[in-house]
Amino acid sequence: MNVKYPSRGWVLFAIGLLLFVAAGCTSRDSKANREHDPKAPAVANDPSEHYFDGGKYCVQTFLQGPVPGQPLHFSNKVTESDQSLKSKDYEADLSGDTLDIIQHERWLVTDEERKFFEESRKSDDPKMIVRAIHDGFAEQTVTNHFTRSDEVGWSGVTNVAQGGTPWGLFIYKPPITRVGAENINGYDTVRYVVDTTHQSQMEKSAGFLRQLKDYNITGTAWVLKDTGCVLQYEIDDERVADDGMVSKTRYEGTITKK
Repeated sequence: MNVKYPSRGWVLFAIGLLLFVAAGCTSRDSKANREHDPKAPAVANDPSEHYFDGGKYCVQTFLQGPVPGQPLHFSNKVTESDQSLKSKDYEADLSGDTLDIIQHERWLVTDEERKFFEESRKSDDPKMIVRAIHDGFAEQTVTNHFTRSDEVGWSGVTNVAQGGTPWGLFIYKPPITRVGAENINGYDTVRYVVDTTHQSQMEKSAGFLRQLKDYNITGTAWVLKDTGCVLQYEIDDERVADDGMVSKTRYEGTITKK
């Protein structure tokens, strides 16, 4: 008597179908259990609970959104420890539909810059730009005024006001750890810690595209709960070049209600 057995293909198809049905039942049962289990973790609806990439800052959110109910002050600062000892301060005041930005830079002056400052003084408008040299340091202050009715000017104001933020460091995707909720300057935020010191060279490989031997990004950022933008930050960036030279840059920024 010749018995015809199912082909191997049909057997595999049947097994796969049974596994698929079983998985579906398990998934539905698991979901039902979570819905009825009061101890099961709830799904977070808070934007800052889901994702923080260091690229979105509240200065951008506030300038592009509705007019804030009260005046705000933005403050960003960058301090470099290399040979130039350069520092940049960005101060901005938002009141209704107007924004005033003052950008101040300070660095060790060179002979060429001394000549340039002397020549530029003849044509500079002191209401917009002021250059001076004090104790071997060049100082430059630029003042800009913007109104929301000027659509062209206001469209580019975000880039100016966001100057000095460390968004570029987060291109390297440094590890970020959620610490917990904190109230900063009257805002509900979530605190995050950034730290690459425990990463291997392989994990840091994205940052070595700039001819670096090593780098570390450490610090803290406070992210606004309802929008997920960075309200305040203190970030340090240390880099070791291929020739062994070490450079350090510190980023500080915050937003306060006036």
